[in-house]
Amino acid sequence: MLNRKTLPIFLATAFLAVGVSACSLVTSDGNGGELDGVGRIPGNDFVGVATLPPNLASDVKFPKLEGAVLGSVAQGNRLLMIGDSIMASISKRYGNEACGLMVPQGWNVALEAEAGQFAEFASKVLDRRWNEGWDAVVIGLGSNYDGNKERYRTAMEKTIARVSPLPILLVNTTEFRSKQAEVNAIIEELVAAHENITLLDWRTISATRSLRSNDGIHPSPDGRVVLATAIARAVGIAPSAPGDCMKVYYQDDSRVLQGVMPTTTTLDAGSSTTLASNSTSSPVPVATTVPAPTTTVAAVPSTTVPVATTAVVATTIPTPSSAAPAG
Repeated sequence: MLNRKTLPIFLATAFLAVGVSACSLVTSDGNGGELDGVGRIPGNDFVGVATLPPNLASDVKFPKLEGAVLGSVAQGNRLLMIGDSIMASISKRYGNEACGLMVPQGWNVALEAEAGQFAEFASKVLDRRWNEGWDAVVIGLGSNYDGNKERYRTAMEKTIARVSPLPILLVNTTEFRSKQAEVNAIIEELVAAHENITLLDWRTISATRSLRSNDGIHPSPDGRVVLATAIARAVGIAPSAPGDCMKVYYQDDSRVLQGVMPTTTTLDAGSSTTLASNSTSSPVPVATTVPAPTTTVAAVPSTTVPVATTAVVATTIPTPSSAAPAG
């Protein structure tokens, strides 16, 4: 008997039975348990993915996930997302690409992201919201990095320890400067050390230059659609429904230079992002590049955080206590 919890999965499964083969980014490898751009699915219970608009689908290929699709292991549909400007660029106050894709997949999404935030920001968010009860967490922090590997590692380990054993998706960073390779190396070590962590390889995806703004760090309008789609695919279909775009508390993007954060626009016809589990496609609002104030300093492109508009921006990276934010 179908109930409220199993109905979304039943419908999504029925749809995929007839439609997934037509999706250019989802193909079986013949093993029955691995999909292109998704990776090994625990229990072969994969039921749906977000797909890219036609104008992007032919040029963007998602790397396989390292770890489980969150929806296949989560116990409920409350999803907390924490990030810097990269993640903030797909929030409700801009194009709303995150909620636009994940709410239809059944998730109750709270995207707490602010430009210029360092890894310690995750603890701040958890202090305020952890007692609300969450089922999975997405973290995209690392674009603002002062070169202190131990500080970054400690902040991330503290967050992971607090969230575990819930499923976690870590989003690595665009390598817009050499120091970002240190961040990504630490993220890979954390993923290898914890079975409940899945890695989304934004570094590889964002290597396509057209997906980044002029500063080389933040996602371009197309990049924001791709980022949100990649995350939606990584979290998958929630184990229950319906979903909602939840109230958030952290929306201060003034730590970065003006012109870094996007302005909101709507995708052109034919460029809407759709769900493989949905029979109708709906437009996902996208952001255009336009700045906002900040503390300064030397800048360089960054990934989990949109920062500039034209040319590589300079921004000082103040460490949690004294570094200037990149995004």
